[in-house]
Amino acid sequence: MLLRKESLVVAVDGTRMLVFKNIGEAFDPELKLVEEHHHPSHKTSELGTDRPGRTFQSKSPRRGTHEPTDFQQQEEDQFVITAARKIEQIGSENEAGLVLVAAPRALGLIRKNLSPATSAQLLAEIPKDFGADDAEPLARMLAKHQV
Repeated sequence: MLLRKESLVVAVDGTRMLVFKNIGEAFDPELKLVEEHHHPSHKTSELGTDRPGRTFQSKSPRRGTHEPTDFQQQEEDQFVITAARKIEQIGSENEAGLVLVAAPRALGLIRKNLSPATSAQLLAEIPKDFGADDAEPLARMLAKHQV
């Protein structure tokens, strides 16, 4: 993938957001960490302890239960929405363009919360969970990525 010098790469998952700047050449990116945002991940039992609700049908003696709420997923979704606002801010300040690398679920939430102007500024959207990797494996993945 051709990644212009000074372009930014934003990597997001449910608990962190990393912003890198390409300080290398277009076909041989070298990423430098510019910003880092972390959100602590709590256990679901720490976020809520209520049991799932139950329903009773008046015509039948059967009882059913509702699906339990995934509080951890809700918390991660809130962080990703906050990250989308930060991407908006970064996009308005950057002229060279943005590459967005995010887990597929996070990428969907980010897309919903980006303005059309920021979406047009994106050079690429890569649906990949980058895990605990740092800049070097991410740069190699970007060099091999075909748009």
